[in-house]
Amino acid sequence: MFKIIQLIPLFGVVLIIYWLAVKIRFFPDHLNDVVFRMGLPSGITWKPTWGDFMVLLGVITLYIELFKSTRTSEVTIFDHLFSTFVLIFYLTAWLIYEWGGNSVFLILTAMAFLDVIAGFTITISAARRDLSLGGK
Repeated sequence: MFKIIQLIPLFGVVLIIYWLAVKIRFFPDHLNDVVFRMGLPSGITWKPTWGDFMVLLGVITLYIELFKSTRTSEVTIFDHLFSTFVLIFYLTAWLIYEWGGNSVFLILTAMAFLDVIAGFTITISAARRDLSLGGK
């Protein structure tokens, strides 16, 4: 199970979740619908929307993807390659499809971009560190 998580780019899973919500005609029309209301001690009422939850899902996914980037193995190369394809799908959907032309999807696209760039950067840094420790 963990090997599958290592190989699959999780932003692809987020993209599939978003796309399924589009197919059942929930997104993008209901991105700004309030999910629930919660009173805070400050007296303010917090009203998160479905779009807020998608962005939060993106932040959690970005953390996991960055954590996955710290390892150096053969699987890492494929993970970065697949993440690059997922980024291309995000960019294409944002530019071409009506359902992708909103701020929530743009933020998810930016997170996928950060995943690709940071993934390559972190992996290269970790590989250099591994080589310098092994080669002395």
